[in-house]
Amino acid sequence: MTLTRSLSPLVLGLALVPLACADGDSRETADNSASGQVTSATATMTGVTVTASAGEASMGEPTDGGSVSDSDSQGTSNGPSADDTSDAETGIASAETGTPETTSDPSTSSTDPTNETTNNPETTDSESDTDSCAEVKVEAENIKQPADIIFVIDNSGSMDFEESQVQKNMNDFSNQIIASGIDAHVVLLSNYNICIEPPLGTGLCPGDTKLPQFLHVDVSIGSNDPLAKLIEKKPDWEASMRPDGFKHVVIVSDDDSDMAAGTFNDMFKAFGPSYTNYKLHAVVGLWDYEDVGKCFADPFCCPLIAAEGEVYKDLTGATGGVLGALCDGGKQDFDAVFDALSMQVVQDAKIACEWVIPDPMGMDIDFNKVNVDYLDGMNPALPVPKVDDMAACMDLQAWYYDDPMNPTKIFACPALCTKIQGNPNAQVDVKFGCESILPQ
Repeated sequence: MTLTRSLSPLVLGLALVPLACADGDSRETADNSASGQVTSATATMTGVTVTASAGEASMGEPTDGGSVSDSDSQGTSNGPSADDTSDAETGIASAETGTPETTSDPSTSSTDPTNETTNNPETTDSESDTDSCAEVKVEAENIKQPADIIFVIDNSGSMDFEESQVQKNMNDFSNQIIASGIDAHVVLLSNYNICIEPPLGTGLCPGDTKLPQFLHVDVSIGSNDPLAKLIEKKPDWEASMRPDGFKHVVIVSDDDSDMAAGTFNDMFKAFGPSYTNYKLHAVVGLWDYEDVGKCFADPFCCPLIAAEGEVYKDLTGATGGVLGALCDGGKQDFDAVFDALSMQVVQDAKIACEWVIPDPMGMDIDFNKVNVDYLDGMNPALPVPKVDDMAACMDLQAWYYDDPMNPTKIFACPALCTKIQGNPNAQVDVKFGCESILPQ
C-alpha cells in the first residue's frame, strides 16, 4: 500500500546537497552525468540541515531500454549488439594505433570521454533513472523524555507544617521542570489538607485537579502508609502515567514505612516496563529521638521527627534519588529541598525515543519511502531498518510508525532507544524518497 501525505513547510534552516541512494557509482561533477543532470541548491531558513538530490543518475547499471552505462562513455557497451561489438573493436584498435576513430552508428555513444548523454533515440530519462531515487534528508528534533511525578504526603496530625510547605512549593517545583522543556505530569496522593493553586492546580478544593498536568487523588495517608497507599491506589493514578514517561516518586513523611524497601521495589517495577527505571526521592527524618547526641545538639528538630526514615533512605540510595531532611540544624528548609528535587528531575530527563515526522520542504510524503539514520556524533551515519510495530521490535535496533495508516511520529524500538539515550550527542536524520530499509 502506498501511503502519502502532504505536509505544510516548516520554518527550517535548510542546505540542499546531492544525496544518492542508487546502487550504482554516481559522479557528481559540475559538467558531467551519465544519464541525467545533477543539480544542487541552497536555501536559508531557521532550524535544521536538509540535503537533497534531484534527477540523480544511475551509473553502471544498464536499463531495459539500453541506456548507456559508465563503460559506454569510455567507448564500450555493457550489452553490445553485433554492430556495437564491431564498433567497440574498431575503437580499441584505433586506441592501440593512436589513430582516433569515430562511429557513424547513432545507437552508440560518442568516444568523446566527456560523459555527455548519448544521442541514442531509444534511451529516455525515465529509463535512465529506473534504479535511482532522489532523497531529502531532515534532522529530526530531539525532545526530552516526559516526567511522571507522584507525590505521596503523610497526612498524620504531626505533619501540618510539612503539608503547608508542600502546598507552597508545588508550583515552583513544577514550573522549574516545565521551563526546562520537560512535559511533566504531577500526581498528588493526599487528603485535602493540601490544595494546589494555579497554574498547576485549580485552587478549588475539593477539585483542584487540572488534567493532564495535575491529578489530585483524595486519600488520607497514615504515618507508616505512604508506600502501601501508593501501590493500593494505582487504579486511581495510572491514567496520568505515560509509557515513555520517566517515573519519579516523592515521599514526604516524619515517620518510617511499614512496607519494606525490597517489597515496594519489586511491586512497583512489576507495574510494567516504564516503571523499571524509576527514582524515589524522600523528605524524611534522617535521625530521630533515639540519637541522643543529635537531639541534644538540635532540640528544635528532635520532637518533629517521629522516626528515622530508614526504608526511604534505602530506596533513595538504591534508585539514585534525592534524600532531603525533614528538619535539620534547627530549621525545615523545604524551598532548598524542592529546588534539589526539580534539578534532579531535569538532569534525569533523557532524549525521548520518538520524533515528530519532519516536513521535507512541503513535498508529498510516500510513507513507504522513508528511512532513518542514527548518528552518534563520531562515526558515519548508521541506517536503521523499519519494522511494522512495537511487537515486531524484539531485540532489533529498528524504528516504527506510531500509526501505520496515518503516521505522525517515528518511534525507536527499545534496543535502539537504549543506544540513543546512552549518548547525549545522539541525532536522528529522517530521509524521504527511497524505499524503506527492512531488517535482513
